[in-house]
Amino acid sequence: MTSVSNPEQARARIQAQIDRMGRLRGSGPDPFDYNQWDDRTVEVLRAIYGEDSDEVQQYHEAAGKRGRLPGVRGQAENMTLNIHGPWGIRARLDRAEVVLKQLCGALG
Repeated sequence: MTSVSNPEQARARIQAQIDRMGRLRGSGPDPFDYNQWDDRTVEVLRAIYGEDSDEVQQYHEAAGKRGRLPGVRGQAENMTLNIHGPWGIRARLDRAEVVLKQLCGALG
């Protein structure tokens, strides 16, 4: 695990992203809202752990944007995500939640 200078603050920022998941799920989830949440989550993780950290990579593997996937409209990072399916927003949120909770737990 990457060394974190302020574990309490890091845990609070990651927990804030976890807490926002309920609203996302309740909104449909809306792809625009999800993209904003995902961008903020990546920003938080990079600030805490560093750009090329294992933790950021773990999040990316679970829920990160991968360019165009089957059934997804748009090109590359400019796309509208499906809600259902293995790479739909709901599944991404489920996997992201597991990773973020693990990261919180590891911070004590």
